[in-house]
Amino acid sequence: MEINLLIIGEDSVTLAGLEAIVDQDENVVLLDRTLDAADWLRCPEEDAVKPHVIILGEPPSKQIICENVQQVLTKYGHERSRPKILVVSQNDDDDMIVAALRVGVSGYLARIGSPDELLDSIRIVAKGGAAFSRTIAARFSSYFSSMQMQNIPDPTDFCGLTSRELEILDLLAHGLGNQQIARRLFLAEKTVRNYVSRIFTKLEVHDRASAAVRARDAGFGGQPEVQLAQLA
Repeated sequence: MEINLLIIGEDSVTLAGLEAIVDQDENVVLLDRTLDAADWLRCPEEDAVKPHVIILGEPPSKQIICENVQQVLTKYGHERSRPKILVVSQNDDDDMIVAALRVGVSGYLARIGSPDELLDSIRIVAKGGAAFSRTIAARFSSYFSSMQMQNIPDPTDFCGLTSRELEILDLLAHGLGNQQIARRLFLAEKTVRNYVSRIFTKLEVHDRASAAVRARDAGFGGQPEVQLAQLA
């Protein structure tokens, strides 16, 4: 499979370095390398072969990444076959990585360890996958693993509850009232009241607030919004 590639860089040194690497793979066809993304992307569709992958080389800021992605979307719309975007940068600050992910890039490489790392990432992205440097992938894995562990309900506190009672407790922890829970689960409101009463008895609490606090402390009520910018 030949991969059509466009490299957008901020300086001629970056462009030359990336070109030297991609030239090592005969299946990667370098359509062009440019310092002006807007100029290249303004070319009429009939006059240019569409790239499968676009590399953003050393973008100087989050704003530039967002602008480049927006230019790609403007030219190719939201079609399934639009080019995939891979950022290659020495900057691995969380803000840069999160900004790139939010606008829809397919990969982010920081401090490339070898030519194969870049070439493999181009192939992965071209096939619709996601590619990240090992250090970035490790940070994501560590962060999400810790978030998951923090929000797994402790079964020892709730082992006496049935699956339906656990489901209602979770909705209660979300702050839903009996009527809302009844509508959500297609139950009679009286049935929900009975379930809630049994939950109070089993948890040895006397009101909804106490039950909700116990449930939230154990991880019920949904996971908090993930703040990727806090990746360490």
